[in-house]
This record gives sequence, C-alpha cells and structure tokens, in this order.
Amino acid sequence: MNVFYIMSAASLPLYFMVFGCLLRLRCVSRSYNTTFYSILLQHCIVDIIAMTFSILNTGLRNILVIRQFMFNYQDYYLAAASYNSVYYFLYIRCTGIIFLSLQRYLIITAPTSMLTQKVQFASKFQIISIYWGVPTLISLVVLKDTNFKYDSLESMSIIAEQEVIKRNTLMALIVVSLTCILCSLAYGALFYYIRKHTAGLSRSLRREVHLAFQVFVLLLAFFVILVYYAFQNYFSQTHNTGPIFYMRALYPVANGLLSYINPFCILFLNKDLARQVIRSMTCHKYKVSEAQVSGIASTSTKHQGSHRKGLIGSRKREEPKESNQVLF
Repeated sequence: MNVFYIMSAASLPLYFMVFGCLLRLRCVSRSYNTTFYSILLQHCIVDIIAMTFSILNTGLRNILVIRQFMFNYQDYYLAAASYNSVYYFLYIRCTGIIFLSLQRYLIITAPTSMLTQKVQFASKFQIISIYWGVPTLISLVVLKDTNFKYDSLESMSIIAEQEVIKRNTLMALIVVSLTCILCSLAYGALFYYIRKHTAGLSRSLRREVHLAFQVFVLLLAFFVILVYYAFQNYFSQTHNTGPIFYMRALYPVANGLLSYINPFCILFLNKDLARQVIRSMTCHKYKVSEAQVSGIASTSTKHQGSHRKGLIGSRKREEPKESNQVLF
C-alpha cells in the first residue's frame, strides 16, 4: 500500500491535469472531439474513478470511526462493493483498450470504409453508452454477489466464498486474455499494413499511427495484469488460500500500473496533446489548430471544402460583373 500511495502521489495529480486539459480542449477545438479522444476521455474517467475509489476505500479504513461504520454496516453492500469494484473497473478498462485498438486499426487500414465512417462519426452519446454499457453487462455476473464479510475490525480483510473466488478469477483471466489476444491481433495486422504501405501513408494517417503507438504502450500494462490473474486463478483453483491473500495485497500496485501509465503515454507519445498540457502547466493559453483532425474527418472536410468552392465558383460565373462596385 505504501508503494501504491507513492505512485498515486506522483501520478494522480498529473492525471487530473491531463484530463482537465483534454476536457477543456474538447470545448474549443474539434480536433479533440474525434472518436479516438472521446474513447480516451472515457478511459481517463474510469482510471481516475478507480484510483480515487481505491485510495478512499483503503485510506478511510485507517480512521476508526469510518472503519467501525463500514464493519457494522458491511451487509449493506459495503464489503461487496470493495470486492466487486475490482472486477467492474477491470472489465471497463479491458473493453476500453479493445475499442481504442480497433478504432486505431480501422482508421489506419480502412479510412474510407463504411464501418470506419460509422465509428468515426458516432455521436458522443453512442460512444459513452457503448463504452459503459458493454462492460456493465459483462460485470452483472460479478455485481450480483453480496455474500462478503470483513474478517475482523482490526484487519478488515474481505472473506468470500471459495466458489465465488474461483469463478471471478477465472472470468477475469478469460476477459484479460481475450483483451490481449484481440488487441495483439489488431496491432499485428496494423503493423503488417504499415510495413506494406509505409511510402503511401499521408500526413494525417502518420499522425494516427503515432496515436496507435500510444495505445500499444498502454496495452503492455494489460499483459502485466494477465500474469497477475494467471497466478491468482491458479491459486484459487488449487484452493491455496495463502497466496490468494498475498496476491490480493499486490493488486493495488498492479492496478496502479494499469491506470497511471496512461498519462505518461499521453505526455511522451502524443506530442499535440502534450504540448497543450505543458502550455496549461505554464499558464499559457491553448494554441489549437483545426488542421489537427483525425484522418476521416480531415478527408471529409476537404471534400466539403472543395464542394463549397465549386458552388461559389459557379455562382460567381452566374452573377453579372459590375464595375466600380465595392461590397462590404
């Protein structure tokens, strides 16, 4: 927990600054209102909520009055929330990294396809609904469990049924494994496409490739979680309860790595957004450019612009010329 608190003290304020900067940029520039940044914003929200909940859930237990309250009313889903939230936030972030990876694959390999256009021009409501709805449906298996108890007022360790632990760890291992497999396949195909079409990539698509590398580094943290749940599932299936509690004690560090790697990926691998964050930290105004739009959006804008120019040109040809006339 001390390691987790140190990680939080160093990373959580930075995460809040990156999140606030992204949120403000979405209010002043359409460059940051694309599908990618909408999904990334939801991913940031989940990370911040998960880390804040983890800090409060563990830190408040050190206060005797609150610990006594949680112990006395543990049957009112307090103990269950402490346990089930671990899996709920995990499944949300797993589906989030899958959505980010698939969006990167589509926007780079098939920027003009109908599916890519539907994804790229999806409304914010649709993105939020799918992002939160899919993992919530998956988590219903976990969220319905309520039979959890604190072992004692002093330690406040959660006691769960053996069958519940076995099911949850196995389900978590399956979900994380599928996440790593699907994202790895997407990035494998993406890497093959980039090698084959390197010379033909436009400037806007090269920017999309840089964003894809940001998501790929974030994906590496999920492989750490995969190793964690592989051990956790093995110990639960073999009824080895001692290592289960030991692995559970290590979870805050693994969870912190999964969340706190994201702001550093943004700062080191997303030059456009990192530049805006630095300007915000140094109390400078944002310098936004409408040219920094995702590949599909920029292509669509160019088509619209050329169409408008054509209309304007035709109108000019139709209008009679008048000499010595000034229009204001």
